[in-house]
Amino acid sequence: MFARMGGAEYQAHHLATELEGRDGVTVTYLAHAVPERISQSSYLIRKIAGDNALNRRAVLFDAITLWRTLNELRPDVIYQRGKQGYTAICAHYAKRAGIPLVFHAASETDVNGRWRRRWLSMNAPFDLLEVAAGNWGVRRATCIVVQSKRQEVLLREFFGRSAVKVMRNFQPIPGSLPMKRSTGLRVLWVGNIKEVKRPDLFLELAGRLAGFPDIEFWMVGRPANYRSMRATMAAIHRSERVRFLGELPIDDVNGLMAEADVFVNTSNFEGFPNTFIQAWSRGAVVASLNVDIDGGMEAQGVGYCARSMTRLTETIVRLRAEPKLRQEISERAFAVARRDYSLRNAEELADLVLRVAIRQLDLVGDAGRDKVQ
Repeated sequence: MFARMGGAEYQAHHLATELEGRDGVTVTYLAHAVPERISQSSYLIRKIAGDNALNRRAVLFDAITLWRTLNELRPDVIYQRGKQGYTAICAHYAKRAGIPLVFHAASETDVNGRWRRRWLSMNAPFDLLEVAAGNWGVRRATCIVVQSKRQEVLLREFFGRSAVKVMRNFQPIPGSLPMKRSTGLRVLWVGNIKEVKRPDLFLELAGRLAGFPDIEFWMVGRPANYRSMRATMAAIHRSERVRFLGELPIDDVNGLMAEADVFVNTSNFEGFPNTFIQAWSRGAVVASLNVDIDGGMEAQGVGYCARSMTRLTETIVRLRAEPKLRQEISERAFAVARRDYSLRNAEELADLVLRVAIRQLDLVGDAGRDKVQ
C-alpha cells in the first residue's frame, strides 16, 4: 500500500502508527482502495470503495459503505484528512453519533471555498459534487487542523472557522546528511503526472538547460492514462533529456533524494509538500517554481521559490556552478527538518486527537471507558 500512497495518506499512516502505539487506543484506517499486497502496519486497514464505475468517479459514492462501516466500528473520534465527499459523510455521522470529527487540511484548496481547477473534463460534474460535499463537511467539523499560517488565514476567510492547530507535516528524519558529489548536477522531480503538478514545465526546464550535458534530469511519478495528460505522457517518454522512472515506493524516492543535488517542484499550488521534507532531510536543494512555505524558504536559506521559469533556470545554473553553496543550503535545511518536521509532530497531533475524543467522552458521561477507537 505505502508504495502508492500520496502525501496525505503518508501523514495519516504515521499518525495512525503513533495512535496505535498508545495504551487503550485502537485504530482502523478506512481507505477508498487497498492494494492486494500491502506493507505491514500496526493498525487495521479496511477498504470502503465499491467496484463500479461511479465509485471511480467520486468517493461520495462510497457513502453507504462508509456509513455502514462507521456504524459497525462505533468510533469515539474520526480523523479525516483532505477535503472530499468523505468529509461530508464523516461530519454527518459524527453529528448523529455525538462524536468529534477532526478534519485536517491537506492542501490550500481544502480551506478555499472557491472552485480552483482550470481544466474541465468529463468528470467535472462529479468533481463539483465532491467540492460541494467537502465544503459542507468542513463547515461542520468539530475542529480543524491546518498545515501552514496561510491555510489558517484562508480557512478564516472562506469558512469563517478558526484552526485549532497549525501542524507542520512530519516524517522520519535520517541521522545525518549523505555525501554528495562536487561535479555535475542531478535534478529530481517527484509527483503524480497530473495537471496541477505541471510536469510539462520540468520538461521545459530540461530543454532550457540542454547546453549543460552534465546536468541529469530524473522524473518520478504515477503515469497518467486520462485524455488531458496523454500529450504530456508522450512527451515524457519521448524526451532524451529526462529519465522517467515511473512510480516508486517512498523508500526508493528517499534513496533518489539522497543521490540528487536539486529537487524541483513545478506545481501550481500545494498544501505542504512532503517532498520538501524528503529533500531537506537528504541534502537535495529545493528549487520550487510557485510553491513556498509561508513565504519563508528563501528567508530561512533552505531553498528557492523562483516564481518564473527564467529565474528557476538561472537558479539551477547557479547551483551547478557552486557546490559549496549547495552544501551550505543543505546543512541549513537539514537542521530545520530535524527541528520542525520530525515525528515529534505526529506525537503532538496524536495528543490533540485523543484530547478531543476524551473531552467528548467526558461530556456524554462515558469517561470511564478504557479504550478509544
